[in-house]
Amino acid sequence: MIIYIYGSRSKEQLYYFSVQTKLSLNKWDLLHSFLSDIYLILYFILPVLLYRSISIIISDFEYTILIRLGSYRSWVYQTLNKFVQSLSIATIVWGAVSGLLLIGAPSFAGWSPFSKLDGSLSETQILQKFIDTPFLALLLHLSLLILSLICIHFILAIIYVKSQRKGIVIFIAVFIWVYSGVSFKLLPSHAYLFNLCNYLILHSGAAQFGNIWGPFAIVIGLATLIVWSVNRIDLNTKIFSKLRYNWGYIIFFALIVIALWSGMREKLGKTIWDQFIFMFIGGSNHTFSLKSFLSYWVIYFGFIYLIQLYLQRELSEIGYYKLLRYRSISKWFWEWYRKIMIYIAFYLLILALFSLLLSSLKRFSFDFYISVDNSITIFEVFYHFFVNGYLQVLFYVLFVFIISWLSKEIFYSLLAICILSIFMFPGLNNWLIIPSGLNSIGYILSDHSIYRISVVLSLWNILGIIFVLYIFHKKDIDL
Repeated sequence: MIIYIYGSRSKEQLYYFSVQTKLSLNKWDLLHSFLSDIYLILYFILPVLLYRSISIIISDFEYTILIRLGSYRSWVYQTLNKFVQSLSIATIVWGAVSGLLLIGAPSFAGWSPFSKLDGSLSETQILQKFIDTPFLALLLHLSLLILSLICIHFILAIIYVKSQRKGIVIFIAVFIWVYSGVSFKLLPSHAYLFNLCNYLILHSGAAQFGNIWGPFAIVIGLATLIVWSVNRIDLNTKIFSKLRYNWGYIIFFALIVIALWSGMREKLGKTIWDQFIFMFIGGSNHTFSLKSFLSYWVIYFGFIYLIQLYLQRELSEIGYYKLLRYRSISKWFWEWYRKIMIYIAFYLLILALFSLLLSSLKRFSFDFYISVDNSITIFEVFYHFFVNGYLQVLFYVLFVFIISWLSKEIFYSLLAICILSIFMFPGLNNWLIIPSGLNSIGYILSDHSIYRISVVLSLWNILGIIFVLYIFHKKDIDL
């Protein structure tokens, strides 16, 4: 009944728009409207299916069933099978009611003249810009919706397996429903990545992403990760304790996303390379801003903090067994430092790829030029980011290593980093001889020589290594 009422109102609205624009519509316009109505999906279809998902999960979680199935993995897939059956029935009923509402509508094939209008009065007016036929558009929409709902069911099932508490899984389900409405109503357009509607309704995702593959790529990626987790669910029964142990990494990743996303400037740059500069602009004498400084802190000093934690564990484990293995502290250091060098290179590569991905999702141009300053080449930007960035982070690692080795306290390393970062402020490092924030992309915009910066950072790294070897020489133990 609710679907029929919603469909009737949608049908009347479409006919009204058709009369106003003096363009005829057909059954595809109505069918897309019935099956893609945002309000119907968010406020009726989604909560009903969430309720059904929770009912299946809670009612089927019995020890007799678990013993018969033999594993949590099999149980999760069994609940998915039941959920898909319910989802199929709901889709058939939804489609049948929509079929009743199509009676009397024009039935010519293809996109209607109304759908080809350059506007956003209907779902078809958006989808016809991206997809050739209305049938394919409908098929893709239903595929995206069903895949997203399956992902949600998987998430609820995994959470229940790990927590085995009804309250938690019910809270998560209610949160998903509330968040879907909040993200639809309150999130700004530039935050479309976090809008749940874009992954449930194809025309919404296509309009926000500017293409149809964006929502599918994210949902398929999430589905792949979920399936991988389900297949390992019996091997990883302490997932929540591991999440608590790795909370720092989770928070760090979230801060990275926020820092990069907030660093984009839509009004100033046209290409993804422009946005790359803005994301990593950092601090310099001419381009300093508190927002860029904080982003630099998150991206680089946050990474150094994680290395610091790793270093503290290494230092706490140094004993005779490691000395016997490496024969000396110097050999242990080079083995550890070699790993860190690889981690840094990998981190910078991931940063670059992820930042370009975010820019592409915001629909910036892929043209190979920098519009904010035509005198700057893409090669110079990437040289400064990778080469000088690598040298700068290497120095930070040496710096915190020296402080940690001498003080044996993590607090002093953090304090030293804070003091060092002060020299990123304007006027405190005019000659660029203090190795603090020299990998900021802002120095390219200020006409500083990136090759001179490379020389300065290389010299500081050499001095740092010499000092490390000196303090090792004073107390090294050779066996």
